[in-house]
Amino acid sequence: MTVTVQVPATTANLGSGFDAIGAALSWHSFVTLEPAEGLVVEVVGEGADKIPRSESNIAVCAVKTLLKELPEGIAEPLHSGFRLVLDNRFPLTRGLGSSAAARVGALVAANHLLGEPFSVQQLLKLAADLEGHADNVVPALLGGVTVAVPTESEVVWLRFMPPSEIRIALLVPEFALETEKARSVLPSSVSRTDAVFNIGRAALLVGALATGQFDRLKVAMQDKLHQPYRQSLMPWLPRVFEAAMDAGALGVHLSGAGPTVAAWCVDEKSAETVAQAMWQSLKAVGVNGFWRIVSLDPDGAKIVHRG
Repeated sequence: MTVTVQVPATTANLGSGFDAIGAALSWHSFVTLEPAEGLVVEVVGEGADKIPRSESNIAVCAVKTLLKELPEGIAEPLHSGFRLVLDNRFPLTRGLGSSAAARVGALVAANHLLGEPFSVQQLLKLAADLEGHADNVVPALLGGVTVAVPTESEVVWLRFMPPSEIRIALLVPEFALETEKARSVLPSSVSRTDAVFNIGRAALLVGALATGQFDRLKVAMQDKLHQPYRQSLMPWLPRVFEAAMDAGALGVHLSGAGPTVAAWCVDEKSAETVAQAMWQSLKAVGVNGFWRIVSLDPDGAKIVHRG
């Protein structure tokens, strides 16, 4: 009895929607789970030389958390142990939701093997608690564009797909940036002026994406809560943003905590032009990286193999 789950990369914040707004991307990793004797962890692809194969692995922790929450009386095929395979296809610690993908994939796989005793809402709450915030785990599980608001008892969410196709140009610098480090440069409080600045733009962002009024994204993705402070870790950021907008991007933002930059574009051709411009801008300051064009993933985590 084996199950493999496909999980999308995600981009969070989208500029103004700090810790609340995210989107699933058409770039996927895979998590495979099956009963076994003891614990067996295999990692291939990105991070294969760094990710632990032990109890400390975040996907292992996710499975064990789910098992602890299992209601009494349910048959438990994983009681003797399990084999977990992480096939990582997108980079880690680059602001693309790799930790959310690992946790969500493991939770969905384990839930399936257990006969799906947990609802989507329960999986979201478990994933958000493990991750520490919900903005990546909600799109990873549900797909599309999402707004996530954690409460004490649940994650309240909204999911939608824009009414027309859009492409996202991702510029991925070739250096890692831990989320904890990116959070450490943020202030503990902000001015009312900056808070109002972001509240209005976050509302405009959701409205623009939901209605397809993409010409509003330039303003909607502006931010004063996190990107200006994280610029100290990525001094090239304004230069790359400017290159993206000059090349025709609808809007541009730091993906999650960075260092990946995401530029939203009207179509594939425009996205390639924007991606090249961002890459040249990054290269000009001596930072290596690569680019990739993606679309929005409408499905989120889904089972692609049962055996």
